[in-house]
Parts: sequence; structure tokens; C-alpha cells
Amino acid sequence: MGCSHVISVPFPFSDASATKRRPALIIAESDSNNIILCPITSKPGREYEIKLEDQDFMFGKLNLSPCYIRPNIIATVDKSNVIRNIGKLRDEKINQVIATIIEILQKPCEPSHKPPAIKAWERGKNPKS
Repeated sequence: MGCSHVISVPFPFSDASATKRRPALIIAESDSNNIILCPITSKPGREYEIKLEDQDFMFGKLNLSPCYIRPNIIATVDKSNVIRNIGKLRDEKINQVIATIIEILQKPCEPSHKPPAIKAWERGKNPKS
């Protein structure tokens, strides 16, 4: 089990309040105990989604087809949390996912408004006073 494998895992919500058992794509191994994942959903219409169909697998398949890989959502999970191995994607599909992640990371950040505490700190004032 490694990069390009689709697994079933308790995937964390973005606010870390809970997890949901769902399929996920392993995009990298961060060390001997952790894997880096993108979730897979059956609901279309999300930004950056990549369509995943049965023919995208070297072996295995998902219960529903098509599904959608969400490369704009990434989580690191301990390997011990893997429930089962579902299959392995073809090289073309994993390369498409990695290319989309790179595209997302290369987008310039939009300017943001600094919170008041940062503005006060930059002026040399104590933000708590």
C-alpha cells in the first residue's frame, strides 16, 4: 500500500471536530507511519474535483461510479487508521491529481486583511492593552 492506492479510512473534517469513514487516495507517504491523502466523494460539483471511474483503476474499484477526488483537501493520517485497501489507480490518474495539487499550490495568495492584533504589534504596541 503506497502512493496511488485508494483506501478506506476515517477522514478528518477540516475543523477536526470528527471523522467520516470514506475512500481516500494516498498521494504520498510522509514517514514510516503517516500517509498523505485526498478524500474521494460521490457528490459532484466541487472546485478542482477530478472524476474517478472504474477504468481509472489498475485493480479494484469503488462501490459507486463515478466518484470525485478532491485534490484541494489534503490530510495526514496514521497508517494504523487504514480500514482496508480498495484498489490502485493508473499512473495517468495519479499524475493528474499531483498536477492539480501543484496548480493549486502555485496560485498566488489573495491579499488578506490583517487582524487588529497584528496591526498593533506592527506599530510596536501591546495588543492586549
